[in-house]
Amino acid sequence: MSEENKNTEQENQEEFMDNSSSSMKEPTVENAPEPEQSLNELNDNMEVHHHPHAAHGKKTWKAYFWEFLMLFLAVFCGFLAEYQLEHMIERDRETQYMSSMLDDLKQDTAEINNQIRFISEYFKPVLKKSVAVLYSENFSDSTIKEMYDTVPKAIRFFTLAIQDNAITQLKNSGNLRLIRKKGITDSLAKYWYSCNHLLNTLVPGYEATRFNSKELVYSLFNLHYFENDSTGGSLRKNISLKLVSEDKAQFLKLGNNISNLNSQLTGAILVRLKDMNRKATDLIALIEREYHLK
Repeated sequence: MSEENKNTEQENQEEFMDNSSSSMKEPTVENAPEPEQSLNELNDNMEVHHHPHAAHGKKTWKAYFWEFLMLFLAVFCGFLAEYQLEHMIERDRETQYMSSMLDDLKQDTAEINNQIRFISEYFKPVLKKSVAVLYSENFSDSTIKEMYDTVPKAIRFFTLAIQDNAITQLKNSGNLRLIRKKGITDSLAKYWYSCNHLLNTLVPGYEATRFNSKELVYSLFNLHYFENDSTGGSLRKNISLKLVSEDKAQFLKLGNNISNLNSQLTGAILVRLKDMNRKATDLIALIEREYHLK
């Protein structure tokens, strides 16, 4: 290699080393980015990612109106639903009460008809015959026999079992208001007035007279002549019947009492029973028709 070429190659190597050294130098302060400038650029970059709905305009009165309307409708519909549910529950309870009332009334009519028949077929002939023999002037053996056959039977007590389960539940629970139909409430009131008048006025008056008659029977007749020593039993056989007393004033008094029993039982009580039976029958038909019950 010539001397000239060696010198040229050496110069190229030195120039290369100088350029490398200058490129590896640290940047000067003048070339460093400004902090404030970097933050601004960062903020600019971040603004690009803002949510498109972040900025809203002010609500108009229409928006507030529709929000109020929707809230009002939600509350109102909830109130209507609760009212309707309560209404349905009350109607269901009303029907249940009427079904129970219907069962009570059917049992009442059966009981009332039995007592009407019992008065007509048993009490009326016994009471009438008892009064006749007690008013007899001559107490012959046959008359005494008739007395023993009839008079003790005349003091049999009278009972009437009226069903009050449904009406008692309605009164005690304060649910009489559930019965919406005025015709039914009016009919119920009339029926129960008749029941109360019979059970609390007529029957106690009859019972008081019956008790006085019973005391006279026990003092004038020998109960040992009856089976089991009870006026409800049959007369013993092969017994010579005698009265405990022959005081006709006492027998007349007993006759008056039994005549009173006859008047009460075949008069006011029987009339009231027939009235109750008619009202109960009409009420049954009304409830069945209004509530579609059988």
